[in-house]
Amino acid sequence: MFDFIKDMSIIDVVDILTVSFLLYLLFLWFKRTKSVFIFVGIIISSSAYLIVRILGLRLVATLMQGFFAVILVAIVVIFQEEIRKLFEQIALFSLTPKLKKRKADSILQPQIDILTDTVLFFAKKRIGAIIVLKGKDAILRNIQRGITLNGELSTFILKSIFDTHSDGHDGAVIIENNTVLQFASHLPLSKEMNQLQGKGTRHAAALGLSEMTDALCIVVSETTGEISIFQNGKVSIIKEKKIFQESIERFYKSLGKGGESCSKGNFITVNIRQKTIVIALSVFLWWFFVHESTVVYRSFEVPVQYVNLAKDLNIDEMIPKEVKVVLSAPKRNFYFVSKKDVEVSVKIIDIEDLNETEEGNYDLTIKASDVTLPGSYTIVNIFPRNVKLRIKPDNNVPLITDGQDEHEQFK
Repeated sequence: MFDFIKDMSIIDVVDILTVSFLLYLLFLWFKRTKSVFIFVGIIISSSAYLIVRILGLRLVATLMQGFFAVILVAIVVIFQEEIRKLFEQIALFSLTPKLKKRKADSILQPQIDILTDTVLFFAKKRIGAIIVLKGKDAILRNIQRGITLNGELSTFILKSIFDTHSDGHDGAVIIENNTVLQFASHLPLSKEMNQLQGKGTRHAAALGLSEMTDALCIVVSETTGEISIFQNGKVSIIKEKKIFQESIERFYKSLGKGGESCSKGNFITVNIRQKTIVIALSVFLWWFFVHESTVVYRSFEVPVQYVNLAKDLNIDEMIPKEVKVVLSAPKRNFYFVSKKDVEVSVKIIDIEDLNETEEGNYDLTIKASDVTLPGSYTIVNIFPRNVKLRIKPDNNVPLITDGQDEHEQFK
């Protein structure tokens, strides 16, 4: 069953491990975007497509290819924000670790200071505000009616936006790194109202977004001046400046923006089930697309059939009655092909100078066009190519005499 393993080379093993690594990264990406179900759906659909290919269901395979094309476009549209972020992260790999750390630290501390001073000012003046710090997850598809700003973060901008005389002060501000992306944004409301203990719409919106993404949401109550932080569907009441700063710093460091290195000690043991699945899937893909795509040769002993023979003639003798047809194709193309799927049909009508009433011996050459195949195969050889026929009149067919029509003959 596993004889194909002995055919693996070192290059094949490296090939399988590389595909496994890429599939695992794809799984982590979908997991981070909270869309693992889409990854599972892709795996199931791809497996179904491979089974269809193996079974040779060409119509179903064609329809599934069109379906996959539509799904691919839909994924690009739905996850355009994540795809953009992915390419940004790939570009960051070109930076050295020291340069990345210096870049992150240059953003982190000034940003924390601006947020701390502004939020404490809002709390003191009891100015209602909701500030969203974007994490790794895409959040724009969960937000409605936001006004794009793309301005540099500053206390002045935040105070201007949340001024009670501003038309956009009731919405949320979306911040990514050191940039204010949007303001006057409407967030999805949470249905878990028991945590809010009678608090208002700002708190419900912040909790709702924190349940759907890894964003950190800061809310200042306009009635009490209380500062609340929402993260991962949980709410924390902040009463000290130091605790607020530590919460913001911890959030950014968890995103890898504070210079902390990723823990690699548990890389092997974490997600062991998912890693096993992607390795098994990679082995199957290698087996189907590489190992089973090797061109092989198969021969079939096929009986020779004849077509277009006049009704008053009969084949008295045929030598040989079977010919050997040698085919070549990828190994997987022969999974469900048997002798009965290959036909050789000799067209008797092509015999020249055939006397319809006298017996005779004839030599026919079998051409590639005389062979009917079930799929994409190459005819390597037909042996023997020549077939000898002895044809004689069929004595069971009554002759029509002059002056007697056919209907009268059969009365």
